[in-house]
Amino acid sequence: MNAEQIRSHIANLIKEKGKNLRSLSLAIGKNEAYLHQFIHKGSPLRLPEEDRRKMADLLDVDEQELTDIKLPNSVTPSLKHARTALLEMISQNVICGTVGFLSFPLADFANMTTASADTVKAIRVSGDSMAPTLKDGDYILADISESRFTTDGLYLISLSDTLVIKRLQQINDTEFLVLSDNTNYKSVTAELKDITIAGKIVYVFRGEKVA
Repeated sequence: MNAEQIRSHIANLIKEKGKNLRSLSLAIGKNEAYLHQFIHKGSPLRLPEEDRRKMADLLDVDEQELTDIKLPNSVTPSLKHARTALLEMISQNVICGTVGFLSFPLADFANMTTASADTVKAIRVSGDSMAPTLKDGDYILADISESRFTTDGLYLISLSDTLVIKRLQQINDTEFLVLSDNTNYKSVTAELKDITIAGKIVYVFRGEKVA
Protein backbone atom coordinates (compact mmCIF):
# COMPACT_ATOMS: atom_id res chain seq x y z
CA MET A 1 0.00 0.00 0.00
CA ASN A 2 1.12 3.55 -0.67
CA ALA A 3 0.82 6.44 1.80
CA GLU A 4 -2.68 7.39 0.62
CA GLN A 5 -3.93 3.81 0.93
CA ILE A 6 -2.41 3.57 4.41
CA ARG A 7 -4.38 6.65 5.49
CA SER A 8 -7.58 5.06 4.19
CA HIS A 9 -6.70 1.81 5.97
CA ILE A 10 -6.11 3.65 9.26
CA ALA A 11 -9.46 5.43 8.90
CA ASN A 12 -11.17 2.03 8.49
CA LEU A 13 -9.28 0.60 11.48
CA ILE A 14 -10.40 3.48 13.66
CA LYS A 15 -14.02 2.91 12.63
CA GLU A 16 -13.78 -0.86 13.15
CA LYS A 17 -12.32 -0.41 16.63
CA GLY A 18 -15.12 1.97 17.62
CA LYS A 19 -12.72 4.86 18.12
CA ASN A 20 -12.89 8.43 16.85
CA LEU A 21 -10.33 10.81 15.41
CA ARG A 22 -10.66 13.43 18.12
CA SER A 23 -10.16 11.11 21.10
CA LEU A 24 -7.27 9.28 19.46
CA SER A 25 -5.58 12.58 18.59
CA LEU A 26 -5.75 13.65 22.23
CA ALA A 27 -4.65 10.20 23.40
CA ILE A 28 -1.39 10.39 21.45
CA GLY A 29 -0.70 13.86 22.80
CA LYS A 30 -1.77 15.92 19.81
CA ASN A 31 -4.44 18.57 19.25
CA GLU A 32 -7.93 17.26 18.55
CA ALA A 33 -7.73 17.96 14.79
CA TYR A 34 -4.40 16.17 14.25
CA LEU A 35 -5.70 12.86 12.88
CA HIS A 36 -8.45 14.56 10.88
CA GLN A 37 -5.76 16.56 9.09
CA PHE A 38 -3.68 13.42 8.58
CA ILE A 39 -6.52 11.23 7.26
CA HIS A 40 -8.35 13.75 5.11
CA LYS A 41 -5.62 16.19 4.04
CA GLY A 42 -2.47 14.07 4.13
CA SER A 43 -0.74 16.31 6.64
CA PRO A 44 1.61 14.90 7.74
CA LEU A 45 2.16 12.54 4.80
CA ARG A 46 3.06 9.72 7.21
CA LEU A 47 2.67 9.36 10.95
CA PRO A 48 5.93 10.14 12.74
CA GLU A 49 7.48 7.12 14.47
CA GLU A 50 6.37 8.02 18.01
CA ASP A 51 2.78 8.77 16.93
CA ARG A 52 2.67 5.57 14.87
CA ARG A 53 3.76 3.45 17.82
CA LYS A 54 1.14 5.00 20.08
CA MET A 55 -1.55 4.47 17.46
CA ALA A 56 -0.57 0.82 16.98
CA ASP A 57 -0.86 0.31 20.73
CA LEU A 58 -4.26 2.05 20.96
CA LEU A 59 -5.68 0.22 17.96
CA ASP A 60 -4.11 -3.09 19.00
CA VAL A 61 -2.56 -3.71 15.59
CA ASP A 62 0.86 -4.44 14.14
CA GLU A 63 2.71 -1.17 13.67
CA GLN A 64 3.49 -2.20 10.09
CA GLU A 65 -0.20 -1.73 9.25
CA LEU A 66 0.15 1.99 9.85
CA THR A 67 2.93 2.77 7.41
CA ASP A 68 4.02 2.01 3.86
CA ILE A 69 7.66 1.99 5.00
CA LYS A 70 9.11 -1.45 5.74
CA LEU A 71 9.81 -1.69 9.47
CA PRO A 72 12.39 -3.89 11.21
CA ASN A 73 11.02 -7.24 12.41
CA SER A 74 12.01 -6.31 15.97
CA VAL A 75 9.50 -3.47 16.22
CA THR A 76 6.27 -5.38 16.81
CA PRO A 77 7.45 -7.85 19.53
CA SER A 78 8.70 -5.00 21.70
CA LEU A 79 5.33 -3.31 21.52
CA LYS A 80 3.40 -6.45 22.38
CA HIS A 81 4.86 -6.39 25.89
CA ALA A 82 4.00 -2.73 26.34
CA ARG A 83 0.30 -2.93 25.53
CA THR A 84 -1.86 -0.72 27.67
CA ALA A 85 -5.52 -0.07 28.33
CA LEU A 86 -6.23 3.59 27.61
CA LEU A 87 -9.39 4.81 29.30
CA GLU A 88 -11.21 7.97 28.37
CA MET A 89 -11.96 10.24 31.31
CA ILE A 90 -15.27 12.08 31.21
CA SER A 91 -16.76 14.72 33.49
CA GLN A 92 -19.55 13.86 35.91
CA ASN A 93 -21.05 17.26 35.14
CA VAL A 94 -21.03 16.96 31.34
CA ILE A 95 -21.93 13.65 29.73
CA CYS A 96 -20.30 14.43 26.38
CA GLY A 97 -16.70 15.49 26.21
CA THR A 98 -13.29 14.06 27.06
CA VAL A 99 -11.38 15.70 29.90
CA GLY A 100 -8.37 13.37 29.89
CA PHE A 101 -7.14 9.78 29.79
CA LEU A 102 -5.91 7.13 32.22
CA SER A 103 -3.52 4.43 31.07
CA PHE A 104 -2.92 1.04 32.71
CA PRO A 105 -0.87 -2.03 31.75
CA LEU A 106 -3.32 -4.56 30.35
CA ALA A 107 -2.47 -7.08 33.06
CA ASP A 108 -3.35 -4.58 35.79
CA PHE A 109 -6.54 -3.54 34.03
CA ALA A 110 -7.61 -7.18 33.71
CA ASN A 111 -7.33 -7.48 37.51
CA MET A 112 -9.67 -4.51 37.94
CA THR A 113 -12.50 -5.66 35.69
CA THR A 114 -13.42 -8.16 33.01
CA ALA A 115 -15.06 -5.37 31.00
CA SER A 116 -13.52 -4.23 27.72
CA ALA A 117 -11.31 -1.14 27.91
CA ASP A 118 -13.31 0.25 25.00
CA THR A 119 -16.45 0.45 27.16
CA VAL A 120 -14.91 1.61 30.45
CA LYS A 121 -14.82 5.31 31.29
CA ALA A 122 -13.05 7.02 34.19
CA ILE A 123 -14.83 9.71 36.21
CA ARG A 124 -13.77 11.88 39.13
CA VAL A 125 -16.39 11.80 41.87
CA SER A 126 -17.94 15.18 42.61
CA GLY A 127 -19.84 15.79 45.85
CA ASP A 128 -20.50 13.83 49.04
CA SER A 129 -23.84 12.14 48.34
CA MET A 130 -22.21 8.69 48.17
CA ALA A 131 -19.92 9.11 51.18
CA PRO A 132 -18.42 7.20 52.87
CA THR A 133 -18.45 4.65 50.00
CA LEU A 134 -17.31 7.26 47.50
CA LYS A 135 -15.73 10.52 48.56
CA ASP A 136 -15.36 13.79 46.69
CA GLY A 137 -12.18 13.47 44.61
CA ASP A 138 -12.22 9.68 44.29
CA TYR A 139 -12.01 8.17 40.80
CA ILE A 140 -14.33 5.47 39.55
CA LEU A 141 -14.33 3.22 36.51
CA ALA A 142 -17.73 2.72 34.91
CA ASP A 143 -18.64 0.15 32.28
CA ILE A 144 -20.97 2.01 29.92
CA SER A 145 -21.98 -1.21 28.16
CA GLU A 146 -24.00 -1.96 31.32
CA SER A 147 -26.93 0.23 30.31
CA ARG A 148 -29.60 -1.76 32.10
CA PHE A 149 -30.16 -2.96 35.65
CA THR A 150 -28.64 -6.38 36.31
CA THR A 151 -27.98 -6.62 40.05
CA ASP A 152 -28.09 -4.32 43.06
CA GLY A 153 -25.07 -2.04 43.04
CA LEU A 154 -23.61 1.33 42.11
CA TYR A 155 -24.66 2.81 38.79
CA LEU A 156 -24.13 5.91 36.70
CA ILE A 157 -27.51 7.51 36.10
CA SER A 158 -28.09 10.16 33.46
CA LEU A 159 -30.11 13.18 34.55
CA SER A 160 -30.50 15.93 31.94
CA ASP A 161 -26.91 16.83 31.00
CA THR A 162 -25.25 15.43 34.12
CA LEU A 163 -24.25 12.06 35.53
CA VAL A 164 -24.95 11.01 39.09
CA ILE A 165 -23.68 7.97 40.96
CA LYS A 166 -26.35 6.17 42.95
CA ARG A 167 -27.00 2.79 44.49
CA LEU A 168 -29.89 0.92 42.90
CA GLN A 169 -31.77 -1.73 44.85
CA GLN A 170 -34.63 -3.72 43.38
CA ILE A 171 -37.98 -3.61 45.21
CA ASN A 172 -40.02 -5.62 42.69
CA ASP A 173 -40.14 -6.22 38.94
CA THR A 174 -40.77 -2.56 38.12
CA GLU A 175 -39.70 -0.46 41.13
CA PHE A 176 -36.28 0.39 42.54
CA LEU A 177 -34.80 2.32 45.38
CA VAL A 178 -32.40 5.05 44.28
CA LEU A 179 -30.08 5.45 47.25
CA SER A 180 -27.39 7.87 48.37
CA ASP A 181 -25.01 6.20 50.84
CA ASN A 182 -24.75 9.50 52.71
CA THR A 183 -27.66 9.43 55.18
CA ASN A 184 -28.06 13.19 54.85
CA TYR A 185 -29.58 12.58 51.42
CA LYS A 186 -33.01 11.02 51.01
CA SER A 187 -33.60 7.86 49.03
CA VAL A 188 -36.36 7.80 46.42
CA THR A 189 -38.46 5.12 44.80
CA ALA A 190 -38.52 5.09 41.02
CA GLU A 191 -39.75 2.91 38.21
CA LEU A 192 -37.14 1.37 35.99
CA LYS A 193 -38.65 3.00 32.89
CA ASP A 194 -37.97 6.41 34.44
CA ILE A 195 -34.28 5.70 35.11
CA THR A 196 -31.64 6.17 32.40
CA ILE A 197 -28.68 3.98 33.30
CA ALA A 198 -25.44 5.21 31.72
CA GLY A 199 -23.17 2.53 33.17
CA LYS A 200 -22.24 0.40 36.17
CA ILE A 201 -19.40 1.15 38.57
CA VAL A 202 -16.75 -1.57 38.41
CA TYR A 203 -13.77 -0.09 40.28
CA VAL A 204 -12.89 2.73 42.68
CA PHE A 205 -9.63 4.60 43.26
CA ARG A 206 -9.31 6.52 46.50
CA GLY A 207 -8.39 10.16 45.96
CA GLU A 208 -6.71 10.73 49.31
CA LYS A 209 -3.76 13.05 49.54
CA VAL A 210 -0.70 11.69 51.27
CA ALA A 211 0.62 14.09 53.94
